[in-house]
Amino acid sequence: MGQRRTSDVRQQGVHPAMRRVRVTGAVATAAWPAGVALAGLPGVPGVLGGVVELVPLAALTLVLVLRAVAVPAGRRAWWCLAGAVGAYLLGAVGLDVHRHVMGLVERPWWADALQLGFYPLAFLALVLMVRGRMHRLTVSLWLDCLVTGLTAGAVVAALVLGDLLRTAAGGDSAALVGAAYPVGDLLLLGLLAAGLVVVGRRGGADWWWLVTGLVLFVGGDTVYALQVAAGTFESGGVLDLVWGMAFFCLGLSACHAPASDLTGSAERRDPLLVPAVCTLTAVVLLVHGYFRGGDPVAGALACGAVLAALARTALTVRAVSALADSRRQARTDELTGLPNRRSVFEALDGADDRLLAGEEVAVLVLDLDRFKEINDSLGHGTGDALLREVATRLRSQVREGDVLARLGGDEFVVLARDLDADGARALADRLRTHLRRPFLLGGMELAVDAAVGAAIGPEHSANAVELLQLADLAMYSAKSARLGAAVYDEDRDGHGRHRLEEVAALRRALENGELVLHYQPKLDLPTGTVAGVEALARWQHPERGLLYPDAFIDLAESAGLMAQLTTRVIDVALAQCRRWVDQGRALTMAVNVSPSNLVDQGFPDDVARLLAAHGLPASSLVLEVTESLLMADRERAVGVLTRLRDAGVGVAIDDYGTGHSSLAYLAALPVTELKLDRTFTAALTGSARAASIVTSTLQLAHALDLVLVAEGAEDAATVAALAELGCDVVQGYHLSRPLPPEQLEVWLHERAQAPVTSPG
Repeated sequence: MGQRRTSDVRQQGVHPAMRRVRVTGAVATAAWPAGVALAGLPGVPGVLGGVVELVPLAALTLVLVLRAVAVPAGRRAWWCLAGAVGAYLLGAVGLDVHRHVMGLVERPWWADALQLGFYPLAFLALVLMVRGRMHRLTVSLWLDCLVTGLTAGAVVAALVLGDLLRTAAGGDSAALVGAAYPVGDLLLLGLLAAGLVVVGRRGGADWWWLVTGLVLFVGGDTVYALQVAAGTFESGGVLDLVWGMAFFCLGLSACHAPASDLTGSAERRDPLLVPAVCTLTAVVLLVHGYFRGGDPVAGALACGAVLAALARTALTVRAVSALADSRRQARTDELTGLPNRRSVFEALDGADDRLLAGEEVAVLVLDLDRFKEINDSLGHGTGDALLREVATRLRSQVREGDVLARLGGDEFVVLARDLDADGARALADRLRTHLRRPFLLGGMELAVDAAVGAAIGPEHSANAVELLQLADLAMYSAKSARLGAAVYDEDRDGHGRHRLEEVAALRRALENGELVLHYQPKLDLPTGTVAGVEALARWQHPERGLLYPDAFIDLAESAGLMAQLTTRVIDVALAQCRRWVDQGRALTMAVNVSPSNLVDQGFPDDVARLLAAHGLPASSLVLEVTESLLMADRERAVGVLTRLRDAGVGVAIDDYGTGHSSLAYLAALPVTELKLDRTFTAALTGSARAASIVTSTLQLAHALDLVLVAEGAEDAATVAALAELGCDVVQGYHLSRPLPPEQLEVWLHERAQAPVTSPG
């Protein structure tokens, strides 16, 4: 909400207002040295010189007021700061009037009261600015502020202000009033130190100029108090320059626009560093005061800092304990108390070093038999109780130092050191033997068995995660062949391993851009022009070369990667379509759709997003769907296709005539094209029956106001026959094979205005 308000204010004219603030600040900046120089000229009356010196302070007050009016962000803080400087200004004016007009020497109490009013208002301004830069101030942060502020005050009291404060405590009221200034400076310095701990380095230019100005102000006041106590203060010296620079920095702070993000995270890179250093400093001050008689004010502040540090330490210990407990729970299976899947993979990562060193590591995967039957028939409560009992028995059979964990469901895994194949097989048999003893649950005896698969590293693999996959393959072999337990065997299980490797390679291919597209042109027969192309996926395998879809489509389907592959194809195809549009070629782009896309309710939104990203109309894309895909989940598929069609995307039935062709679903589907299968197109000129099928399909398509695309046109005679029948679009090797985009552009250039029946 704060960010939105800041943005709104900027749009509504903050910048002109900030310009007025900066102009006023520039005038104040120029007025300060001019006023100091004028006041020092010979012959200038004292009262006039005092007034001239106060003009820059009045200008600064105006700058701060303008800042509070102009910028809503942090407005209350700037009003407080303007009030602080204004109070200081009024006190200074009163003091000059008292001295130069009334001719009195003593300081009036009301002037001191006004100037001392600077401190509470400055305190409040600092607190508001710190609070406005933080989302949330935790108890730990408050304690860090307290530790830092008290320590800073203790150091200053011990090194600078101790004697002064002790003198004031034993003196008259004037001395007490004089001591109020260094006390205010002491508290302001502590608050500054605390604010720096909270805000850190991301406060913005306005924050850092403000801090610099207040530090200079506190430093000047401290030196002034010491010089007054020693009787060495002289007006018009270096201290006037320091105070002038302090107010100058405050003016610069007001002239800087607030940071774009006024609120920041309370997290810091080294959250305990500054509090730790401050605590150590406070302890040193306490020890020094105990043995050598230090300043009581410094001692009290240091003691407060140590107590706050102890409270901060208690909070930290509690947070660390809670974090450790949370981490333990995150790595523990809630049902069985065993390590969970996350712990397994952490242990596997740790085992890689041992495998590289040549140590033997065995991974065993255990899957219970008939657990689903028990769970379904006796209820989940009985199933959970059985899993707890199974965990107890398995735990009793593994060695200390080995890892026993629950992977999920009824699967468990054992990670054991220094076990070869024979040792792993013996452990698997022992685990199965103990599991086959009946379990007594709820007055019933339940008998279960398990299939166990094992893989040994580095014999089978030097990667622990891969060992888990190989043990899983061996477990499935043991379960399917009723072996009970099996160690991974390359001849028996190698196909599954290679398939895992291929899936991983395909996933990397999708991520690394190894998927490329070739494009086959589609010829519009009535006009003889190329109206569109079909995008066909190819895998540019780094080792096996260019792979065609039959080498990876089934793999993608079984591995659940088909939706990702289809989205990738559409993205690349539309990017190419955009490039052609920019070159003056308006071609529709046809892309095949997978079953997972047809049941994905978010797929139409993904298509719309990709079209918008490439700046293309929906009519430039045609999605091709096979009849068999539509029969899998017809209701959901029709819903998804209807949304696509309503958006303007074309929908084509691919391989029409080879699936479950039905006039009923054809009438209900939001279809724009029929793609007649190549089986009928190839036999068109040699079979009267095929010619009749093509003719009737063409008539049906036109009756339904659909475009008929005939694929598989391999020769000129077929193209001519299709043209004579009135076919709309043809596609096939007679025109062109699928080509990379660069070669297709050459083909399109050569093909321009070519006769319909000419060779491709």
